[in-house]
Amino acid sequence: MRVLIVVTSHDRLGATARRAGVWLESFAIGYYACLDAGLDVSICSPLGGPAPIDPLSDDRHAPSDVLRRYAGDEDARGDLADTLMLSQVFPADFAAVYYPAGRGALWDLPSDLESRSLITTFHASQRPCAFVGHGAAALINLRGADGAPLVAGRKLTAPKPEEDEALGLPADAPSLARGLTELGARYVAGPPHAPHSIRDGHWITGQNAASSAAVAKNLLEALS
Repeated sequence: MRVLIVVTSHDRLGATARRAGVWLESFAIGYYACLDAGLDVSICSPLGGPAPIDPLSDDRHAPSDVLRRYAGDEDARGDLADTLMLSQVFPADFAAVYYPAGRGALWDLPSDLESRSLITTFHASQRPCAFVGHGAAALINLRGADGAPLVAGRKLTAPKPEEDEALGLPADAPSLARGLTELGARYVAGPPHAPHSIRDGHWITGQNAASSAAVAKNLLEALS
C-alpha cells in the first residue's frame, strides 16, 4: 500500500524575502508514521526537485526525536531533496495522501491545478486525505461537479489567526480560518499551539504542526 506526501515548493512568505517552506517535523512525523506501519511512501511537490524547508522548523539546537532520526537518515533526506513533480503522479497508485504543515503552502497549493485534481480524485473515490496546519490551503479552491466548494458543510480545522501571527505571517497572508469558513466549512478550532485533529469522513485535518502525530494516527486508522 502506498501513501503520497505532498509538500510545498514555495520558499518565501508571499512576496517577501523571508524564507518559508515545508515544516520539517510535520513532514517527518507523517513520513515515519507511514514507513513504520509498513507502507511505501512517495514525496511530491508542485515544482518537483528539492523541497524548501521552513527555517523555523529546523531546530538544530534542541531537535526532537523525529528530527534526530531524519538528520541521520540519508534516504529520507534524499527523498525530500528530490521530490517528484505533482504532474508525474498517478493518483490510482496511492491509497492516501498527506499534506504536512508549512507556511509556504499558503502561496502555491491553493492555485496548483495538479494538487486540486489529485484531491478531487481521492475525494471521489473516498480515499483518506490528511492536511496539517497550512497544508489545508490545498482545500481552498476545490470545487465539486456542481461548482460548489468541496469544503462546504465539512467539519475542518486549520491554524487560528493568533497562530498565524505567532509564526510571523505577513498581514496580507491568507487566513485559512476565515477562508474555510467563508466557503461554508464548519471550522472548529482547539487551543492555540496545542494538538487538535478532526476527522470528517475520509478527510482529516490538524490545526497546526503540533497536530501532526494525531493526523498521522488518524490517517493510518482510516487506512486500516
